[in-house]
Parts: sequence; C-alpha cells; structure tokens
Amino acid sequence: MNPRRTKDRKPRRIQGRRLRKLASRLVVISALALPALAAMIGTSHARDCADVDLVLAIDGSGSIDAAEFALQQQGYAAAFRRSDVQQALQVAGIVDVAVVLWGDSEIAVQILRWVRLTGPGSAEALAADLERINRKVQGNTGLGRALWQSLDLLAQPGQCGLRKIVNVSGDGYETISPRPRRHIPLSKARKRAEEMHVVVNALAIENEVADLAEWYHDRLLVGAGAFVLPVEGFDSFGEAIAKKLIREVQPPDVALLPVGTAEPKS
Repeated sequence: MNPRRTKDRKPRRIQGRRLRKLASRLVVISALALPALAAMIGTSHARDCADVDLVLAIDGSGSIDAAEFALQQQGYAAAFRRSDVQQALQVAGIVDVAVVLWGDSEIAVQILRWVRLTGPGSAEALAADLERINRKVQGNTGLGRALWQSLDLLAQPGQCGLRKIVNVSGDGYETISPRPRRHIPLSKARKRAEEMHVVVNALAIENEVADLAEWYHDRLLVGAGAFVLPVEGFDSFGEAIAKKLIREVQPPDVALLPVGTAEPKS
C-alpha cells in the first residue's frame, strides 16, 4: 500500500463532510431567502411599471412642409405645458411617453426615448425636447412602419404599463414607394397591436384629404374605445392634440367623448 495515499485519505474525508454541511446550510438559507427576494422583486417591478405607456407617432413625411411640421412641434409642446393636460396626466397616474417621428418606410424613424412624467417639471422637459427635434425623415406616408416601430417601443423590457396607447397624428393615407424593401403593411402592424392589447388612436389633419378621419377609423384604429379626432388644418392642431391627450390618458371609465370626435371603433 502506498503510504502517501493512506496518509491523505483522512483529511479528504473530513473535507468532504465539511463541504456537505456547507451545501446543506446553503440550501436552507436559499429556501428561507428566495420567497422574500421574490416578493421584493415583485414589489419593485409593480412600483416601476407605469399606469400608462404612451407613444406619440408624429407625421414627418414629405406631405408636411417645414412650416407645418413646426406647427406640429409647437402644438405638442404647448399641449404638455397646459394645466388641463398636466392635470389629466396626474389623474392617470404614472405616465411614460416616447416619441416616434416617421415618414417614408424606407427611411429610419427618429425616436425620443421613454421619459416618465411625474409632474409639471417633467412635462415641461418633454415639451422642450419636442421643440428641439431636428427633423430628418421625409418621403411617403409609411403608416405601417410608424405603428410597428411604436409597438417595438411598447414591447421593450421595463415598459409594463397597465395601459398601452399609440397616438398617431398624420395628414394622409398610407403610401408606399415602388418595390419597397422595408415596407410593413398597416394591416400587419394593426394585427400586432391587437395581439399586444395596444389601443391605437389617431388625429387626422384634414387639410388635403377631406375624409381622412373616416379612413383612419376604418384602417388604423385598434382596441376598445379607440377614437380619431379630425382637425381641419395645422393652425388648430395645438388645441386638438391637447383635447386628444386629455381624453386618451384618462381612465376608460371617466373618459368623455369630445365634441368633433369620430365615434369609437367597435
């Protein structure tokens, strides 16, 4: 027999028993700690979720000139500075807002990442960000891609709001380039919105297309209580978007149908 093996056997047995005891203690500690840890994580998750996740999908396509786009920016900024809009946001609870500036389906959208509105200060900061957008999109009216990118934002980890809404503003029907490479049909994007339980509302700027609100009603709206608000032109855009924001962030049981709004999609 090898004397060295005999000599080493006892310390190894002692070491093995110690390791087994340590493992047993770790199992007991884990069994006690994991429920508490899970509860902490669950509480943190619930606390971090917003009441409303809202994406503003703003038309920057070629049908909107620089002056009209500036009126859109000013309208959104003015809306978030209004006391009645801020009050509606407070009633809604915690509201997370992101922005998608869209145009041609061949051109990448511009995105303002999620911000959490917790009071007038954060609403003012968002208004300032909207005013500073340097428009880069142009081209055709890629509504399908605009909605798809908005849904991508809502699907991001951490965006776990109780209500998810896309607020689309635009001045025309969906149009596509010949032989598009990146076109996402609006019908496909709407189906995804339905599967995600996202409400899609619209503001129809009818300065060129007289029946745009009806077109949006039939082809764009998604979800129970979804609505389209028609506006005759960009000069009255600011007032219209304020009304629209107030209605869509309110809890469904207190939201009222504003004057001039198309009936909700059934």
